[in-house]
Amino acid sequence: MPETARQTVVVEYGSHRISVLLRFEERKRLSISVHPDGSVTALAPADRPPSEVLSHLKRRRSWIAKQRRHYEVYQPLPEEKRFISGETHLYLGRHYRLRVRCSPHADVRLIGRYLNVSVLTPDKPANVRAALDGWYRTRAEPIYRDRMERCLEEAPSLRRLNPALRIRAMKRRWGSCSRAGTITLSTEAIKTPLHCIEYVIMHELCHLRIHDHGPAFFRLLSHVMPDWERRKARLDAVVLR
Repeated sequence: MPETARQTVVVEYGSHRISVLLRFEERKRLSISVHPDGSVTALAPADRPPSEVLSHLKRRRSWIAKQRRHYEVYQPLPEEKRFISGETHLYLGRHYRLRVRCSPHADVRLIGRYLNVSVLTPDKPANVRAALDGWYRTRAEPIYRDRMERCLEEAPSLRRLNPALRIRAMKRRWGSCSRAGTITLSTEAIKTPLHCIEYVIMHELCHLRIHDHGPAFFRLLSHVMPDWERRKARLDAVVLR
């Protein structure tokens, strides 16, 4: 969806001034996201007046502050990844240790509890990261398609919407959906457990029918995935760097 505007607004809550990165896009609903690093983003419909959006953010400021406190107290951010041997990385919710070695051919292989990464210049983290990111994406596509098919088997009424699947790098969101019926999943989701990936897919499939997060949406989600709250709680506990 084309982005039409971007600005930073400040919401005051007590003695705190919370900066919110606000983007206006071609979309139907306003969404607010609080990220593990404490940053806040909001996506608003392009035709929504900025004053109305700011009023909504002010009404939600106590929730925003609560989410930020949750990350500060219960989920301290892990150290930045250095992409060196001995470091651990997630794949399908499990931790694997890196083994980085020099090789003329870039290659990544999962062997036991190790991710073996071969690159020409192992002393350059950017090259190790690029090889690992490529491996994640290669692994993600067949898994995402398989899990999407499973979700559609559980919710045959959603299959009639004929959803398409797209995969892209998204640091702020696990997934999204478009009015055209395309489900987009982040490559980062492959680092979470399979039941969390299924939750993200089912959540977005439900949005193809109901675009907001009103009661009707959660009734539909609960119908097609009764344990979605447990899955969401597990996903919320995942903190990536």
